[in-house]
Amino acid sequence: MWLLLLKFLAAHFLGDFVFQTKKMVQNKHKPVYFASHIAIHAALMCLFLANDNMWWAIILVTVFHALFDWIKLKLASKIKAPILFIADQMVHLATIIVVLMIFSTLEISFDFINKPQIWLVLVAVILVTQVTAILIRILLSPYQQYKKVQEHSVQITGEKVLFNAGKYIGILERLFIFGFVVANFWEGIGFLLAAKSIFRFGDLNNAKERHLTEYVLIGSFLSFGCAIAVGLIFNYVLHHLI
Repeated sequence: MWLLLLKFLAAHFLGDFVFQTKKMVQNKHKPVYFASHIAIHAALMCLFLANDNMWWAIILVTVFHALFDWIKLKLASKIKAPILFIADQMVHLATIIVVLMIFSTLEISFDFINKPQIWLVLVAVILVTQVTAILIRILLSPYQQYKKVQEHSVQITGEKVLFNAGKYIGILERLFIFGFVVANFWEGIGFLLAAKSIFRFGDLNNAKERHLTEYVLIGSFLSFGCAIAVGLIFNYVLHHLI
């Protein structure tokens, strides 16, 4: 039964990401392009599942895909694109799973929620992303005036920066480090530090502001250290306490 799910997913991903051109995306509000997109999805499912006697499932998935794409078009001007994209994909995948549960013996078990490993991962991810960010902000609070110097200089020079980019870079950085520690791939941490040094510290060196460089270094080492600590604790708890 999992083979059926994989076939449906293959058809969905091909239809949404491979055979849907940029022109189709930009003109999906036009009936011809909208119908073409839905027809491609239907054709792919018919091709992949021709011998599986799942015609009612194919019809339902096609109808619901068209319905949700139409709703997405109506909400495009009201909801931010990343949120709308993720919600749209989640709904499409949920539709496929529900239809398969109705028309086949596919069963989704929620027993995993009682496994301590799942909760350990959840706690570790929260620690690495949100808790660590707050901790670093508190520890760096005595040096906030140097950050303000940078913000002031950006306003004067008119240099363009991405909104909240530093926050998300830090989160991704710690998630990568956490993953490297859990996988016992310590070389990855060195590669990440080297890459960050090239891009980040090169800009700071050109800015000729030593205090700002020191501020970023402290924050970076705190971020790296916290992620490594959480990864080591995760490994210890996973292998010795659970």
